[in-house]
Amino acid sequence: MSRPLDSILQDILLPSEEVKVAIEARAPDTDSDLTGLDAHFSHDAGPESPRKKILAVVSHVHPARGQEQGCVFVFHPKPSQVQSTSDDYVVEHVFPVFGDFSISMSQPRRSTMDLRSASAGNVSILNQPRTELTLTIKPGHDPAVEPISLLTNDIQGLRSVLAECKRLKNVYDTQDEPDFEPFAWVAPYVMDGSLPLLLSPIPPDLRQLHKPLHSLLSPASAGMSGDDAFDIAMIREDWMRRKVRENLASTGCKFEQLKIRVGTFNVNGKFPSQDLSAWLGHHSSIAKLIPPLKEMSPLSLREVVTGPPNEIAALQGKASADAASLSINTSSTIIASTTQNASRSSIPISQPDAPDVIEDTTDPDLIVLAFQELDLSAEALLYSTKTMREDAWCVAAFAGLGEKAVMYEKLVSKQLVGMLLVVIAKKRLKSCFNDIKSASVGAGIMGIMGNKGATALRLQFTPSLFPSSEASAARPISLTFVNSHLAAFDEMFEKRNLDFHDLSKRLIFDSGIPLEDPSSPGALYAPATVPLNVYETDALFWMLMYAMRHGRAFEGFMEHPVSYPPSYRFGAGALSDSQGYDTKRKPAWTDRILYMVADSVSVKQLEYTSHSEITMSDHRPVSAEFDVKIPAVDDARYETFVQRIWRDVAEFENSDERPNIKISDSIVEFGKISYNQCVSRTIELENIGKVPCAFRFVSPAPGTPICPEWLKIERMTGLVLPGEKIIISLSALVENATAARLNLAQTHLEDTLVLHTALGRDHFISITGDYQRTCFATSLAWLVRLPGPVRTLKSQDDLLPEGRAINAPREIMKLVNWLMSNATDVTGLFVTKGEDELVTQIRECLDTGAEFVFGCSETEPRVAWAVADTLVRLLESLSEPVVPASLHARCIQMTSRDEAFELLDAFPTITVNVWISITAFLHFIGQQQSSELDTEQLAVLLRDDEITATPVSVVGKRNYLRYFLS
Repeated sequence: MSRPLDSILQDILLPSEEVKVAIEARAPDTDSDLTGLDAHFSHDAGPESPRKKILAVVSHVHPARGQEQGCVFVFHPKPSQVQSTSDDYVVEHVFPVFGDFSISMSQPRRSTMDLRSASAGNVSILNQPRTELTLTIKPGHDPAVEPISLLTNDIQGLRSVLAECKRLKNVYDTQDEPDFEPFAWVAPYVMDGSLPLLLSPIPPDLRQLHKPLHSLLSPASAGMSGDDAFDIAMIREDWMRRKVRENLASTGCKFEQLKIRVGTFNVNGKFPSQDLSAWLGHHSSIAKLIPPLKEMSPLSLREVVTGPPNEIAALQGKASADAASLSINTSSTIIASTTQNASRSSIPISQPDAPDVIEDTTDPDLIVLAFQELDLSAEALLYSTKTMREDAWCVAAFAGLGEKAVMYEKLVSKQLVGMLLVVIAKKRLKSCFNDIKSASVGAGIMGIMGNKGATALRLQFTPSLFPSSEASAARPISLTFVNSHLAAFDEMFEKRNLDFHDLSKRLIFDSGIPLEDPSSPGALYAPATVPLNVYETDALFWMLMYAMRHGRAFEGFMEHPVSYPPSYRFGAGALSDSQGYDTKRKPAWTDRILYMVADSVSVKQLEYTSHSEITMSDHRPVSAEFDVKIPAVDDARYETFVQRIWRDVAEFENSDERPNIKISDSIVEFGKISYNQCVSRTIELENIGKVPCAFRFVSPAPGTPICPEWLKIERMTGLVLPGEKIIISLSALVENATAARLNLAQTHLEDTLVLHTALGRDHFISITGDYQRTCFATSLAWLVRLPGPVRTLKSQDDLLPEGRAINAPREIMKLVNWLMSNATDVTGLFVTKGEDELVTQIRECLDTGAEFVFGCSETEPRVAWAVADTLVRLLESLSEPVVPASLHARCIQMTSRDEAFELLDAFPTITVNVWISITAFLHFIGQQQSSELDTEQLAVLLRDDEITATPVSVVGKRNYLRYFLS
């Protein structure tokens, strides 16, 4: 059974509105009678759907004043390509019932009836039998708005429409002039082009998504609200994104896994001469196809596939014969352009009748290869029109795939002089990739030449989980890849930072979406389109050469921990060390792969490594593998859901009502707050008003932080619907940087939080706690001046004078003495991580001066591991390393035990005492155990500090420590 019209429309409208009467209608047959959106939809959505209309009379009562107002709404069904149910309608017109508003009716080719005459009660004409009537609705609020015409045969319903309009008109005329904006409640239904950003074809900028929302809002403090309208828009968009994520999780959305392998390789101008299978993620032996150390002639690509005829038959066929004629476009000028003409050609590696290959779950679905310094010739700096080197590396890449090459096809490539970016996809997924765009920017000589710079490719991927028989289509996501090559050498890091930011601005894709403003720059020469930067994507992968330090670039990017050896500064011949590094140059991790993703996809990195077996360049190639989880979302249902939640929160800032929120607690007490121990409390927010409420925490005064450094607020901003309650978690957590300051300050903590409601009032929340001092996160110089356990210190005035300081911190000596007495025969010290609960108990004993209590037998190895781990954590937490950073370079230059001991004369006295105590213990247990003691963690004695300009080799630090253990 179909639902009543008023019920269908009530779901579309906000709860503050009431549908009084609704009737079916249709647009006239002739285009001459169509105006406004009628004409637009008659051409865009098929012959039937746009002509069907619903006319409804809607009433709204002001919640505070009680005054009633009414409007006539005209709805039409959604176009079929986005319609998910028969009940989906959108508002087309809204006509307030006041002033000169009127509805006039006529029977085709008959006289017209003016409903204004119905005020005398003469509606008998409606009783006459008619098959269909023409309605003309004339707006009364704006002469510039054209009347519209509709047809209906619902005579009884039309009688009710007329009566309700007459009633609402009389109500408005007899009421006092409103002291509020009349018909402001209509705003959510008549917003011009006000679709939520979630429905925009352009994804949001990833840089903005990765910044805390509260940092993007307008400046505000207690009693000084910022731009509430701007803040509401930002908070509303964030709320909607949260709702979409919750909906995907609750509806059992399917996900498609896309395995992406990304590689970067600075080839130093070389042609391929070795097997690339390890870099490609394929480990079968195909080295015979590309002999190692054999330089390839630039005159013939056939030398790429030299070898026994029976082994290269599959490659020799079409691949080598056609490689030189592959259609691949490259940059042809020294000026870096943002042209979208990327090379899209197939490299056929196998014969058409090659045997079937079984696809494995470990095979990547997409392979993205970034090459730098492809061509170092002088002429390449001026122009580059040849594809020879690109062809050679593409053939070598497919050769590296071995028998799996038949499953793949080159999808697209982009080259700028020596930078080449190639995308290879599985053939079965080729149709899932579309809307491919490319860009390139030079940053070399004069800031424009292509010897330095970046190339970028943007692909749209549509999940293939929906059967082809279904009319629904999955919502696509975008993947962007950037290959950059920036200035070398440590002293050029500022130039690299500047170039990175310049590339971020200048790497622009053509979105293909026309600009609304025809007077925009370029409109006279070509259709102006909306520019699309590389961050406006769902996932961004950036192959970086030369790392950025100190957070001055690549903010918001993620990188898997680097566990591979330095990939740069390899030499050849007598000047190389045993690892192949040039002895005259410092090895470096210059080849990196970073990524940034939106919440619309999930990315898990599976691998990150370099490939030392490929030795043709002074760099080693680096690869990373990612598992990308993409929601297979029905695009029409997604749009319907977004529009429905949009109706709940759209334009509520223009409502007659003010937000009203209640907070459960105005005082939050945390009690005792210990180092590295989280203490959580919650507060409840309840919207007791009639409109949505956007809230944010603001600072108590201009220029002050929103909350103290020891407090973390789970949700700094949010939106609460009427009648809804949300819980906000407040967590007190004192970590190293905070503890270093609190150890020197008063232990009683108190502060005030200010919760501001947009367009509403401020709420104040008092927070208190008592910090428990710790020996962690302090300095050796401060510890040796403690008169007793740190927890007994009342104030800084109680510290011992510097001249009366003890020789070494009690806490360090207590740990070393326990280990010397109880753990000399325990294996795994400083290697096996201690249990957190035991470490916490040990730290508490150090802070209070109590004897160690473990809750278990102290002979158990896990106790010794925990004590050793506590020592390491204590050394790591010190505000300054045990050995001053200024001495690290001298430490690693020592070549003998005698030299190492002589250098102790340069150590501060406190450092010498701690150093000797720890190394003497290490030396002793090293003599007791047959295996060599692992000193990996104890290298923390020479920890780099935050101001060290150039970190010192960890290997060198370990070697210096070993002089004291032998």
